[in-house]
This record gives sequence, structure tokens and C-alpha cells, in this order.
Amino acid sequence: MQKVTVAIQMDELWNELSEKVKSYNLGTLEEEANLNIQQAREYYSAMETVTSLTSPLFLFYYMVSLARVIFICKKKLPFKEVLHGLTTRKEGISVTVKAHGTFPILHSIVSETRIKPGTKFSIEELIGMIPWISEIENPQLPPISASYLLCFLLSMLSRYEPVIWDKIRREYSISLFLRETPSNFLLEIIKVL
Repeated sequence: MQKVTVAIQMDELWNELSEKVKSYNLGTLEEEANLNIQQAREYYSAMETVTSLTSPLFLFYYMVSLARVIFICKKKLPFKEVLHGLTTRKEGISVTVKAHGTFPILHSIVSETRIKPGTKFSIEELIGMIPWISEIENPQLPPISASYLLCFLLSMLSRYEPVIWDKIRREYSISLFLRETPSNFLLEIIKVL
């Protein structure tokens, strides 16, 4: 029954997102925005069919596709960036922001600020900034940015460090993050638009 409720909720959110995109009167860019929405939906569907061993990969690219939608709507330009704008180090389990890439662009749109290149965030800091998995008073980053950073870190660990990833997914609130983030991230995207 819970899966049916989640599916209905997601369908409603997808419809709301599509209506928001239409309201921007993007002309020829509307096709690009809609294709990115379709990609996000497919990544979400794929994520639903795998375990937490690999689901962060699908969740991250779901977020990338939705980040592109924000850019297209807000900037009224095609999205051309191919870099993530992030890097990870397994020592200390952290993610570092780079000067150029999708994340710095997304963050500057959703927060109207920039993060200094070289700024590093630990997994603990990021978990503590995501309202649907933690109690937060004054988050350092908006939920879209914090969850995007955390998901990038988790996807890299899942892909390149499966032994470390297996340990982390049991030690932290990762199952809650993976379960709650698709709908909450989509809701945050709709709010920004």
C-alpha cells in the first residue's frame, strides 16, 4: 500500500513540475526541459528496481537531470555543462566543491550565492543539513544543494568503493535518505521554479 501512495505522490509532483515548466514559455527549450524531466523519471524508476548497493547512482543522475531543468527554466538557455563541479576523497569521506560544473551552477541559482571552490563537506555535515532526515536549525546550505552534494558522495562511493560504501550505508541514515529524497528533492525543485 505504501508503494502505491508514493507512486501517486510522485505522479502528482511530476505533473506539477511539468506545469511549472510550461509556465516559463520556453519555446524551443521546452523540449530540452521535458527530455530532462523524462530522464529524471527513468532514473527514478530504475532506482526503484535496485538495492541500496547501486541506487545512489540512479538517484544522483535523477538530481542532475532536475538540475538541468532548473537551469533551462531560470536562465532560458540550453544546458551545456558536462562537469560535475565536485570531487571526492575517501579519506575522511567528504566532497569538495570545484570552481566550474553543474553543482556550482545549480547552487548559485537556488541560493543566489556561490560556494568558494575548495570548500569541503563531510558526510556527517551533509546529513545534518537535509531536513527530511535530520533536525536542522540553521542549515549552511539549501536542501537541494546539501542533498545533491551528499548524493554525489554516495554515488561515487557506491561506484568506486563498494566495501566502504557497504559500511557507510549501514552506519548512517542512508536508507532513510535514499527512500525520502526522490520526492523531497522533486518538491524542492518545484518550489524553486
